[in-house]
Amino acid sequence: MRVRAGTRGDLQPDRYAQPGRVGHGLLREAHTELHRGRGRAVKVLVTGATGFLGSHTVRALRRDGHDVRVMVRTPTKATALFERMHIDGCEIVTGDITDRSSVEAAVDGCDAVVHAAAVVAIEPTREAEMHATNLAGAENVLGAAVDAGCDPVVHVSTVAALFPFQTDPVTAEHPVVGAENGYGQTKAACERVARSLQDAGHPVVTIYPSGIVGPEDWNESINLNSVKLWIEKGFPVAKGYSGSYVDVRDLADVIAVSVRPGQGSARLLCMGTYLTAREQVATMSEAIGADFASMPLPKPVWWVWSRLGDLAARVGVDLVLTSDGYDYIFHSKPGDDSATIERTGVTFRPIVDTWRDMFTWMLEQEMVPAKRLGMLAD
Repeated sequence: MRVRAGTRGDLQPDRYAQPGRVGHGLLREAHTELHRGRGRAVKVLVTGATGFLGSHTVRALRRDGHDVRVMVRTPTKATALFERMHIDGCEIVTGDITDRSSVEAAVDGCDAVVHAAAVVAIEPTREAEMHATNLAGAENVLGAAVDAGCDPVVHVSTVAALFPFQTDPVTAEHPVVGAENGYGQTKAACERVARSLQDAGHPVVTIYPSGIVGPEDWNESINLNSVKLWIEKGFPVAKGYSGSYVDVRDLADVIAVSVRPGQGSARLLCMGTYLTAREQVATMSEAIGADFASMPLPKPVWWVWSRLGDLAARVGVDLVLTSDGYDYIFHSKPGDDSATIERTGVTFRPIVDTWRDMFTWMLEQEMVPAKRLGMLAD
């Protein structure tokens, strides 16, 4: 049974702040122990707190009674976002993950660290910036946290660090590969930093999400832009298309449970639900209570689109798809999240629920035309 903050249709401020489905009772017990005072609330530093996953993680940590300090470059941005998401009680400090001294100051006095900050970009012109920022961030944040004796140090990685996939299903013990694109390479480099610390015996916990989706994507991530396109133009169906999606709220719960000390290092795969193109249309149709608009798009057309996307990205234009995205879409594999469920007690909600909540939130924000979302718009 999944505990909900509110029922569907209700307008409570934390309507979308729903904990993940309880598996093996561990998540429920963790929350109960904290609320009864027998568990240990810790002070957690979070980087990337104004991002999609970072902000939901902050909310999950505060829900569980932890003290949260966030390090951001622009405090006013964090303040405005937290007010919008009804998150209070956070300490906000100014810092930059590329500046070791500011990172060390932010880590000082914290029991645990969650490193979720990263530059995500598809433009080739930003590859050098992305690599330098992300690698320096991993070295500085993870290094400072380990040096300060934090337990645990949670590093948000990505399945892109493991792609191209060499096993079916994918597991968290998959070797580090890193796709040929700048983002994949930089996250693979960061992953090697995290694994070297794990190999040295430090309590580093690595999280590997797939495509993160869900409501309250206030800064409009790349995945939200894709969903907007599907709603407005129809979902493009091609033979061989597949992908995995994980709800941002479930992922935040995995991280919140993982900040408990004394658990040692771990690698936690969070790939969620694996869908073919037709399965994706079917789940989105179920979510809106009507046929979700779709259209056939042969694989060769995808190839041309992706190459045009590469060219457009060079001049700062986003056509949603690039050759890297094409490779991932047509060479994806399902993941085995069982070890994550066993360790954390968090299971991933049905993707239909995620689509429904995400679409409803997008309607409320007037991001998409109501006529495209069936019964949800009634």
